[in-house]
Amino acid sequence: MKEITLEFKKIVGEGKALGRHDGKVVFAYGLLPGETARVRVTMEKRNFMEAELLEVLTPSPRRVEPKEDHYLSCSPWQIMDYPLQAETKKGLVEDLLYQTTHETIRLDKFYEAKQLFGYRTKIEYSFASENGRLAFAFHKRGNYREMYALPKGCALMSDKTNAIALEILEKLNEAGLTPADLKTLIFREAKNTGERIAVLFLKRKDIALKEFRPEGLNGFIAAYSNPLSPMSSADEIISAWGNDFVTEKVCGTLLSYGFDCFFQNNMELFEEALKEIRGAAFKCGKLIDLYSGVGAIGLALRDLADKVYAVECVPNSVRYASLNAEQNKAGNFEILCSMMEKADAALLKGADILVLDPPRAGLHQKVVKNIMELLPGKIIYLSCNPITQGRDAAFFLEKYKLVRSAAFDFYPNTPHVETLLVFEKN
Repeated sequence: MKEITLEFKKIVGEGKALGRHDGKVVFAYGLLPGETARVRVTMEKRNFMEAELLEVLTPSPRRVEPKEDHYLSCSPWQIMDYPLQAETKKGLVEDLLYQTTHETIRLDKFYEAKQLFGYRTKIEYSFASENGRLAFAFHKRGNYREMYALPKGCALMSDKTNAIALEILEKLNEAGLTPADLKTLIFREAKNTGERIAVLFLKRKDIALKEFRPEGLNGFIAAYSNPLSPMSSADEIISAWGNDFVTEKVCGTLLSYGFDCFFQNNMELFEEALKEIRGAAFKCGKLIDLYSGVGAIGLALRDLADKVYAVECVPNSVRYASLNAEQNKAGNFEILCSMMEKADAALLKGADILVLDPPRAGLHQKVVKNIMELLPGKIIYLSCNPITQGRDAAFFLEKYKLVRSAAFDFYPNTPHVETLLVFEKN
């Protein structure tokens, strides 16, 4: 693979730095605008190259020392001072929304992160062999075959959870286990209650683990997961103790969720997002919450609607949404288990408020079609991907006007951001 030296000019959509060499665009992580660096080309196409950083020759004054050796795997913006991170994210969101909607959208507010490390509620550690011992590891960005060892865990998770993880790792080493036996170890941590659980995914069903209950862990599951699948899924529970869920408290609402349920990764800023969403909502008869997960947003708005209808396609999330409605005494909350595009479109008829919080892929085209036909009074759209959100917003803007926009730095030190767009009918 060839090595080249060039200057990088700007940060683009995926968080990579962009430069040019011999008429081709070059993308690389770990660099800042204005920096000249020596890089190794890892992929070359007709119009562009992907490269990995070898050496920064002229560092930017905005560069800071990364907290971790493996930062390129977990959070490649650790090298930026935080004001530059916030400024860059705001600009990227506005650029991406313009590219997708062809409308100039300036964010009304950008919520900066309150905590730069230790903010995550979920972490997934892979395993590798390091000096003959089992070690936590992350896959190298862009190269699934190479891994970084993590002697202290990852700084995006709390110190307490990392300490428990290392205790568990020591027990796995005492048991003589290797990466051939183990797939991943996942932690879920509730920030406001301090609850946490761990799930160890095994590649074999015949592994017998001694029960081990570290202080600060509310439950532990050992589960067999098909080694041929890239996903860590609990195909069979081998052993377990304690809880298989955690309970979080968000803006006064109790929210329990299972180890395999989606839940937001930054509680401080999720609470800010919920305040923005409440500020956009109003007293109404019918509120619809699509892609509702365990009911976090719909239940937070339960006092503003006569009836809240939620739709979610993951059965375990639906189960927890029902339990959360019970523990919050939300008798006006009803959840339907369905793919959004297969749910009865009539559900949207007469909706005063429609809340959307889809995965990165955004809305299914049939969902967009149903919305544009039945025209809910107000649309409140929270997204983790401004590209697909902008794509969907372009349709809404045919019959709606944008009345509020905000972004939340849920994921500091990474290129990712959460955005909120609020629409009212013309």
